[in-house]
Amino acid sequence: MRGAYLLCLLAAGAGVALLDRRWRLALWHPRSRARTVAVGSAAAALLLLWDVVAIRAGFYGRGDSPALLGVWLAPHLPLEEVVFVVFFAYVTLVAAGGAERLVGGAPRRSRRDDDGPLTDAGAHVPSDDARPREVAS
Repeated sequence: MRGAYLLCLLAAGAGVALLDRRWRLALWHPRSRARTVAVGSAAAALLLLWDVVAIRAGFYGRGDSPALLGVWLAPHLPLEEVVFVVFFAYVTLVAAGGAERLVGGAPRRSRRDDDGPLTDAGAHVPSDDARPREVAS
């Protein structure tokens, strides 16, 4: 089926984006959105440069798969390769964010209220100091 590989890449990217959104690991992390775009773009550009060098050196050839869409951006460089490189850079940043969270290098919550911590679901849990106290009469 023409375009099946591109559809699989886009579906996988959507799945990674949902994980990223749920756990705020890279692009949806409030303090690292610009950094994610910058690092992801730089990584994708470096990988595309690597592809171009390898194509010119003769290491890569034009594949003939019915799963490709058939859109060639340059000789031996299909559209799917560019989408894969962007996906690869993004999934790497999401995995790094997840690993950092698991190891404990990043806080579990992105914000704290003065009155107490937030639960994982985002509900406010007041601390002992913030609870109203009874006044003895």
